[in-house]
Formats: sequence, structure tokens, C-alpha cells
Amino acid sequence: MIPLYGFLQGDTMGLLLLAEESDTATELVEKLVASAGVRVRPASKLVVVYKGRPLEPSTTVARAGIQALERIDVVGADSS
Repeated sequence: MIPLYGFLQGDTMGLLLLAEESDTATELVEKLVASAGVRVRPASKLVVVYKGRPLEPSTTVARAGIQALERIDVVGADSS
């Protein structure tokens, strides 16, 4: 498991997100939305932004080079 700090656009706090190296950007979005859904209604189309660049939905944690305790942001596709 790789612990990440996840921030969903519109939420008031960051969340600890547990990811696998094989998780895709789409799976990261799903995990974060599931965790933050009680506080914020997310946009319909979301993307993961890592180090300032949006990730393709099929990009894995390993391929993106995301390391433990790094930050990812999930934002509306038109915001990236």
C-alpha cells in the first residue's frame, strides 16, 4: 500500500488515500470521491493532477512515479 494525500476540488480538507502501484488514475478518483462524498458533490468528469499535470485515466500509480506521502489533486476536467 502507498499512502497518498488526496485533495478533491471543493472539499475543505485533504484525505489519506491508500493506493496500490497498479491503481489507475480512474481508480484514485473513485477512491477519493467515495471518501469525500459526504462533504462535497464532485464534478461529473474528474481528473487526477500530479505535480501540476493531469494524468491520463489509464496511467497507473507506478507509471506516474507517485511515491508514498505525495499529494494528488482530483479536479474537474475543465479545471486542469
